[in-house]
Amino acid sequence: MLKCPYMGTANSSELLLQVVGELIGTAGLREFDQALCRALARCVRFDAAGLYLYNQSAHTLTPVSEVLLDPASVGYQIGQLPTAGTMKEAAIQAGAALLCNDMTASSWTEGRVVRTTGHPWSSLIAPLQLKPGPGAGATGRTIGVMFAASLNRDAFTEGDRRLMDELAAQIAPVLQTVLASEERDALMAMNSRVVIGTVTMEGLLPAMHDALQRVIPHDVNGLLRFTEGPQGRWFEPIHIHGFTLNLEALRHFPFERMAAAEMLATGRPVLITGHDPKRFVEAPYFESFGILSAMLCLVTVRRQPYGFLAFGSRRKNAFSERDLRLAEQIGLHLSQAIANLLAYEEISGLKEQLERENVYLREEIGAAVDFKELVGDSPALQKTLKAIEKVAPTDSTVLITGETGTGKELVVQAIHQRSPRKAKPLIKVNCAALPPTLIESELFGHEKGAFTNAVARKIGRFELADQGTIFLDEIGEIPLDIQVKLLRILETQELERVGGSRTLPLNVRVIAATNADLEQAVKAGSFRADLYYRLKVFPIRIPPLRERREDIPMLARHFVKKYGARHRKTITRLSTATMQALAAYAWPGNVRELEHVIERAVILSQGPVLAIEELESDSASAGPERSDRSAKAARTMAEAERAHIIETLHHTNWVVAGAKGAAARLGLKRSTLQHRMKKLGIKKPAHFSP
Repeated sequence: MLKCPYMGTANSSELLLQVVGELIGTAGLREFDQALCRALARCVRFDAAGLYLYNQSAHTLTPVSEVLLDPASVGYQIGQLPTAGTMKEAAIQAGAALLCNDMTASSWTEGRVVRTTGHPWSSLIAPLQLKPGPGAGATGRTIGVMFAASLNRDAFTEGDRRLMDELAAQIAPVLQTVLASEERDALMAMNSRVVIGTVTMEGLLPAMHDALQRVIPHDVNGLLRFTEGPQGRWFEPIHIHGFTLNLEALRHFPFERMAAAEMLATGRPVLITGHDPKRFVEAPYFESFGILSAMLCLVTVRRQPYGFLAFGSRRKNAFSERDLRLAEQIGLHLSQAIANLLAYEEISGLKEQLERENVYLREEIGAAVDFKELVGDSPALQKTLKAIEKVAPTDSTVLITGETGTGKELVVQAIHQRSPRKAKPLIKVNCAALPPTLIESELFGHEKGAFTNAVARKIGRFELADQGTIFLDEIGEIPLDIQVKLLRILETQELERVGGSRTLPLNVRVIAATNADLEQAVKAGSFRADLYYRLKVFPIRIPPLRERREDIPMLARHFVKKYGARHRKTITRLSTATMQALAAYAWPGNVRELEHVIERAVILSQGPVLAIEELESDSASAGPERSDRSAKAARTMAEAERAHIIETLHHTNWVVAGAKGAAARLGLKRSTLQHRMKKLGIKKPAHFSP
């Protein structure tokens, strides 16, 4: 509303045509208001003039201009103004322009106000009403009010009133077009911001903020999603701007009496105004923080309620019917944007899972583990193989026990490859190798922001194993607090990521292995009894090599063939003395130790007959109690092993770990090689410099 100099009168018909032509060309509401002021200046003398937008449901007026010179606004906060008892209300009800040449003598609200100013004031007020028809109702719809005011008494004539009436009738549809165009432009701008560059749910609302503020002026906004819990439907914030929402303070309100419940029931936006007789139960909570008006609009995804967009204002009656219509349109834009983001997250999740599965598959291929290496025909081994055949086709949980080096991983491979899940991944987890601070995240995954440095969502090993098999090696090393979560997964086939609230369904077969005495761990309190019995549905014990000595010749020949091909050595047989020594040795490292001994012997061999020098024993020395000759053989083997390790370390410049380190060359884990070096007294020479 601006002061404009009087520009003189003109022929009313020509004037109306000129004014309408000028207004049609305006871009935006503010420009329309300024053009209207200039047009009125060509018709009547005034000291102030301007435009209000009318909220028909709340019976309030919103000034378009920031500078308020209308006497009716004196004493009111800039914002939405109530119409009750005003001259504007009378004009709206009359459906025609009203004239008052002495406001101090009037009974309207404006009269009481201007009597304090020392000026009599004259006022011309005309309602901007659309003709009856689609979108305007049977009796038409008021969309605004324009006024002209003078500090003087008797400033306007009846002719001025009629001209104001004619002008209002002409410009009302123009104003409606301007409003619709402004809304459309703002929505398009907002939609482009949402569509371009927004790849996270948390970034959705910030990307829209400026456009939202332009379309619907407000102080607070938020995007919230519905949740289902033990107490029924609730909601959680995705992003809140301008306000700190305390959900716990709201939880004592019944959801069915909140504004969100009505929005859900009707599917339409809900307006909460200060004078609304229907008070939602949460209104006093927000008013205590200065939020005096609020509006909610539903967001649906795939035809299902997903959440809602909320607007808040520190002004009473801040939102109009126009804002409700806009909010509904914004909700549609948000629904599509969220559906796209969810689809993007789903595709990204599947891509990430495939990439992780490929990594594990490549690791499995690189490890070259073949379940056919379960070599032997001893009764002890055959008992194990029969157990594998029985349990493999089922989904039963399996607990594999046995000493280090007996081939527990080979048994896991055999079970998986003979199961209906063989086309799906076998995910291996060495529980002892995971730091206690990371094991929960590694097993169950975490959400972004779940803890420090959790900059992105992580898929856990259990999720990677969905539809497949997970192998938990050294299960006895899992901490007690993680054992509780593991038990829940075994019982419900559901998990929650660390920092997440969603329950994810799983279909995972669990195979666990240990070389520890879990029964003793249960008695000691370091392993949960309920988890132990849940894992021990189908136990398989792998016998140590000393209990299946009849398999040693077959295993030895198998390893000679394997490593002869790998190291390009032609070896046709093992010497009799070597075979006897191998059969007599106690093999505390079991099959793994035998394999490493054979590989070293293959590397050192010079001819077609494999022999381990001075390794000889007799059958009487078989078993844990070895004779002096067996001890001598063991010492000779240890010396050969020590020499071979030192030679390999020299070739790798004493580098133990890594793809080109000594551990990789020897086919050992880094920790195993370091243990053997310590046991054999191998230390890096002080004079050595890599």
